Amino acid sequence: MQSAAAASEAEATRARLLGVAERTRSLAAHYAQREGDIVGADLRSGKAMGDQLQKLTELSARQAEEAELHSQARREVLAQSDLRLRKAEEGTRELVRKIVASLEKG
Repeated sequence: MQSAAAASEAEATRARLLGVAERTRSLAAHYAQREGDIVGADLRSGKAMGDQLQKLTELSARQAEEAELHSQARREVLAQSDLRLRKAEEGTRELVRKIVASLEKG
């Protein structure tokens, strides 16, 4: 149950980071288009803003990738836990069958 919650949380984090990356990418594209309209000091500050937005976009994309890897790892842990649980349940059912068979013989 905890693994499922952690996997869900990691997936939500990844989705939020992808949204941030996309919004930042859009803002960077907007500033890139405005460079023709900007003059002098505005050009320098606009370029600096565009550069910073590009860096932020790259950082957000990396964080989203890391969140995806984290989410995948959590899903793998969840799958392994689920497999162990199913094996334990099967072992319990088998043990119950053996006990019942033993009692019926006895």
